Amino acid sequence: MKDGENIKYYDTGEILSKFNIIDYKKHGEYTYYYQSGEIMIKYYYLDGEKHGEYIYYFISGEIMIKYYYIDGVYVTKLDWISYTRNIKFGLLGL
Repeated sequence: MKDGENIKYYDTGEILSKFNIIDYKKHGEYTYYYQSGEIMIKYYYLDGEKHGEYIYYFISGEIMIKYYYIDGVYVTKLDWISYTRNIKFGLLGL
C-alpha cells in the first residue's frame, strides 16, 4: 500500500473502503461502505494501531454497535471516556 489515501472498490466500481497510510502504517480514519454508498464501518488508526471509536452502522445509517480502542487494545466505554478526559486535562503527559 502506498502512503496517502488508499481507496478499494467493489468489482462493480463503487467504493468499498477508504483509508490513509503514513510511513507504511494505517493512520487516521478507515471507512468501509455498503455497495449503495452508505457507511458500513468507521474506525480510526494511530500509528498502525486501532485507536478511538469503532462503529458499525445499519444500512439505514443508524448505529448498530460501538467499540473503543486505545493503542490497539479493546477497552470499555468508561475507559475511553476516562482516557479522553485525561487527555483534555493534560493528565496523561502526552
